[in-house]
Amino acid sequence: MSSQVLNDRYIFYPTAAGGISDRTQWHLFLIGCGGTGSFIAHAISQLKASQTREGRSIGRIVLVDPDIVENKNVGRQNFAPADVGISKSQTLAWRYNLGFGIDMEWVNSEFSKDLLHQRTTSLDRVILIGAVDTGPARAEISEILKARTDDIVWIDSGNGQSRGQVVIGNTFDAERISSSINRDVKIAAYLPYPSLALPELLVEDQEIIPSCAEALVANEQSLYVNRFMAGIVGEYIRRLLATDLTVFQTWIDLSTMEMTSVPINKYHIDRLSGLSKEDDILSGVVLEEVLSQSR
Repeated sequence: MSSQVLNDRYIFYPTAAGGISDRTQWHLFLIGCGGTGSFIAHAISQLKASQTREGRSIGRIVLVDPDIVENKNVGRQNFAPADVGISKSQTLAWRYNLGFGIDMEWVNSEFSKDLLHQRTTSLDRVILIGAVDTGPARAEISEILKARTDDIVWIDSGNGQSRGQVVIGNTFDAERISSSINRDVKIAAYLPYPSLALPELLVEDQEIIPSCAEALVANEQSLYVNRFMAGIVGEYIRRLLATDLTVFQTWIDLSTMEMTSVPINKYHIDRLSGLSKEDDILSGVVLEEVLSQSR
């Protein structure tokens, strides 16, 4: 396999049936406002409040989390002592609405399909941002998306003690994936959903039990791993809206201070979506295999 084939880069341009226009509004639903999600809330509110074109492309921002702020969250998640006892989603929405003059919404309950638009259009698109820390929670998101025929974009972020990954995709449909690449204009219209590309994400990860908050209190988790993950998610969204996103997986290992990304091209899409018949399909289980590609 030539290095050019491996390292080709295409822009992720999720056109869907109706396409994308300069007037398209992207509605962001953040699922989980804990360790990583609370910092993602800052990243997306900052983007919404900015004067860039990408900021103007953001419509609704909805924060979804059923939990309230506890003492163990203070200082390690994006919360202060005054927030204790208040809904996490409400606390963050109030803070950034006041600080940035925006209008974030909050839902103090579990995520459900009823929160989403029944059908997206070329002018109203949806990005689901998953910041949940269990396989079953991701499985619920996956099942909701399987029941739909439109291509909502799903960005999943997850981490353990010092390692983490961000993955983006917009379909389960193998036919769409196989015809995703347009070599004439160097774009990819479809990427495999995170749960299709990395099915191990749906399995309970023993590395992150106890919860992220408890692990941090016990000094078992890097204090800044969640901030790193949130920054990557924010950059994914910014680049997606600027039509400049050329990778669809990013991996970090803070124990070695390494980060690498998987470029968008036919070779990697086929490998990670199960379309390739090769035996050496890239796996998210062993991070070293991914990092070695960048060395």
